[in-house]
Amino acid sequence: MALIRCPECQREVSDQAAACPACGYPIRAGGSAPAGPFPFRAPFFEYKSKRTVFGLPLVHIVYGPAWAGGMRPAKGFIAIGNIAIGVFAIGGFAAGILTLAGIGLGLVCIAGMAFGLGVGVGGIATGYLAIGGVAIGVYAVGGLAVGTHTLMNDPRLMDGLRKLFPH
Repeated sequence: MALIRCPECQREVSDQAAACPACGYPIRAGGSAPAGPFPFRAPFFEYKSKRTVFGLPLVHIVYGPAWAGGMRPAKGFIAIGNIAIGVFAIGGFAAGILTLAGIGLGLVCIAGMAFGLGVGVGGIATGYLAIGGVAIGVYAVGGLAVGTHTLMNDPRLMDGLRKLFPH
């Protein structure tokens, strides 16, 4: 018996195994039954476009549960996955210029916890302009707003918002 690398998840597996115990990838010819604690093949998907932008794939998508390799980061100009890093990043944890995430970091960030360098919008938001339940920034709007300019301490900000949203 020898150990080989699974072509799908790169983990070491016996060359005698019918399938990789981590991801279910068939190892031997005719082997398709996944081994391990799960009686089904992991719903794992990865797509990486051949076209690149600034050395990154134009699109990189990684989908799947953590035990099937889904926690590998998607890195691309457009990145989509549990962990996404790119110019446009969408994911549970995302970092990029424009992010949409559960927890995100970006120049413009819309997330449950948004750490925006420019604009942050979310339940908890930081940024130069922060909008959220808890907002911390130079300009902050929210249930609990901490900043240089808030609705409570800057009448010009309140007047500007009234002009934008008239009754």
